[in-house]
Amino acid sequence: MIKHNGKSLCALLLAVLLTLNLCACGGQSQESPAPTGETVTDGAGRTLALPEEPAEEKIASVYGTAVPFLVALGLSEQVVAVNAKSSFWTDAVPALDEAGTVGRGVVDLEALAASGATVLVHRANDSETVEAVERLGLDVVCISGEDLEGIYQTLRLLGTYFGREDRAEEVIAWMEGKFETIDEIVADIPQEERVTALVMGSEPGRIAGGDMLQSWMIEKAGGISVSAQVTNDSNWMNVGVETVFSWDPQYLFCTSSAALDYRPEELLTDPAWSALAAVEDGRVYQIPARIDTWDMPGVASVLGTFWMLHTMYPDAFSTQELEAEIQDYYTFLFGRTFDADYLGYTLT
Repeated sequence: MIKHNGKSLCALLLAVLLTLNLCACGGQSQESPAPTGETVTDGAGRTLALPEEPAEEKIASVYGTAVPFLVALGLSEQVVAVNAKSSFWTDAVPALDEAGTVGRGVVDLEALAASGATVLVHRANDSETVEAVERLGLDVVCISGEDLEGIYQTLRLLGTYFGREDRAEEVIAWMEGKFETIDEIVADIPQEERVTALVMGSEPGRIAGGDMLQSWMIEKAGGISVSAQVTNDSNWMNVGVETVFSWDPQYLFCTSSAALDYRPEELLTDPAWSALAAVEDGRVYQIPARIDTWDMPGVASVLGTFWMLHTMYPDAFSTQELEAEIQDYYTFLFGRTFDADYLGYTLT
């Protein structure tokens, strides 16, 4: 797609027109002109023209996963709007405290048009929003990262688009080194000692299937994902509590998301769950951290994998070793460390 002059000014007018005429034009897909010059392919397979002045781009997103990628690449000063401002991200990255909001998960077109943004970073499986935002005259970069290769591709995509290729390669090299360390530790764990595990989502019976990052993390950490054979286009899926019981994982991990409608510790005292191996052995845990997320697509998946490794195999990877990796991660990304109480995690 080509760049547009006066994006911010005309976008606001177009947003009003879209609001009035969404029914009339929403069903008609308009093809963008073929890009010229240097291009890159985004996470949805779309061909994008690279901006002439990437450092001048103003970035917006309603996709929570995008923020950690943008911060990791040093793009926080260019972010003008995000989905929601958590205390962690505004504390860790002061520039984000100045950013506005343009919706949470779903784009508010009028707010986006008024934000001054020139590009939206969005999830790859929402073509309807992509088309609506392009009609505003803004560019859209779609990202996806439900496995390690997807995370690396997203870092390289955003690095290329915003002129941060060197930083993208630096972050990838750091991650590769950490996962090599994990591989070396896991290689020494005998196959007969490998344990089964499952990551459960926002409600009991809602799980991460085999095509999701959380299941990949279990296996990278030396576990056996009981949901490896079920998939749902990289989305959380409801398989029901009965299926969870039939899988009978030895470890039950609950996502770090604040959207949980249950408390993991409640499962340990609920008679209805007492027959599950993970409950019987007291091995039900919420993935850290309370105000950061270690199990979502991004660089922090390194921490989530280290944490799973320690939790499932504490003799192979100690509390002290895990704490050292946590401190190294925050130092690498933010140039500082954070207290465990502040982040909301407890190591055993």
